Amino acid sequence: MTARAAAALLLAASLLACKSEVVCTTDQVTCDGQCTSLQSDPTSCGACGRSCAAGQSCSAGLCCQGDQCPPAVYAACFNGNAVQGATGSAVPVGAPLPMDASGPIALAWRGASLWVANSISNTLNRMMVSPAGISADGPFPTVSIQVSGPFSDLEYLAEWNGLLYVSNAAVGSLVVVNPALGSPVVAEIPLGDFSYPQGMAFHGNKAYVALNGTSQVAVVELAARTVKFIELGALGTVPGGALPSRLAVSGDRVYVTLWNLDSFYAPAGNGRLAVIDTGTDALVPGVNPVDLGTSCLNPAGIAVEAGTAWVTCGFFPWDAASAADITGASIVPVAVSGATPLVGAAVPVTLAAPGALTFCNGVGFAADRFSGNVLRFDPVARSVTGRGLVCPPSGTGSSFVAAVACGR
Repeated sequence: MTARAAAALLLAASLLACKSEVVCTTDQVTCDGQCTSLQSDPTSCGACGRSCAAGQSCSAGLCCQGDQCPPAVYAACFNGNAVQGATGSAVPVGAPLPMDASGPIALAWRGASLWVANSISNTLNRMMVSPAGISADGPFPTVSIQVSGPFSDLEYLAEWNGLLYVSNAAVGSLVVVNPALGSPVVAEIPLGDFSYPQGMAFHGNKAYVALNGTSQVAVVELAARTVKFIELGALGTVPGGALPSRLAVSGDRVYVTLWNLDSFYAPAGNGRLAVIDTGTDALVPGVNPVDLGTSCLNPAGIAVEAGTAWVTCGFFPWDAASAADITGASIVPVAVSGATPLVGAAVPVTLAAPGALTFCNGVGFAADRFSGNVLRFDPVARSVTGRGLVCPPSGTGSSFVAAVACGR
């Protein structure tokens, strides 16, 4: 090495040593060495490098046209028979959109359309979203699902590879819908009498469906439409009391919330999770069930964010007079990146029973099953940072926010 080259290396090293570290405020992150707010920077809106189009601004991590900001989140207002938008601060925005019948219970995006499953009418409605608000995309109902029994009971709706999947608890089936066809219901897969299918999650070419009535998870091969069952009954404190409800996938595992109730539908013990291996379609040895602790009763919702499965909890009897009757309410973190799920300290929740949970640009939104509120949750600070009455009660009773979905 020449003396000149050695000197150049020394100079470069000294310049690196003198380079100052970028320190940002708590509401900013570093993007390409510069401090920026993902909530308001139109060149990094919601994520570093995500630029808004010409003429758009950035609000709450979403690109907006002019001064018209589309909702950051949508809520299914079961008692109010409507879908309501809300801001990133969980404040209602715009007018609620009434459904054709009663009981909107689940939301799912398919492309640019937001679909709503209505539990009591057994119908699906398609909505279109623009900066000006939300509106019906054609006449309601968009799709009617046959009812062969005395009552209707759709429970969950999800999109996977362009198709919609609906759990039809009234007849114990999984309904497959292709909205692009003139006759959109293309299959109905039986899951067993009195199985009461609830939530579902997908991995590869398989759907995993929680069967609340039989304490099983159905594994549906989507191409062949064949079904096998994973037994979860032994994971409850009392026989048959596991009562699986919602599911989330992380890596090669499926995590299932278990209500863990007794025959009177009262808590039989702490809330629990079941852990399933997607390779073997069996319970993972040595980790089942995962006990969510004394602060979690009747776990209802689950969503994975940055290697952590967040579980919402809260129990209240059917005749509860007020939110003061809610017990075991919390949001529980479970680290799922390792071989053994690790339960962290529960985040307490007051006067609410959070259920459905989704994350939008790193911010959590939880639907309250009792008061009509939507809770805003910060997974980094591990705290509830706000709440808004998005689905007001129609009378003096409770108000069930059945589902939440991120805005687009």
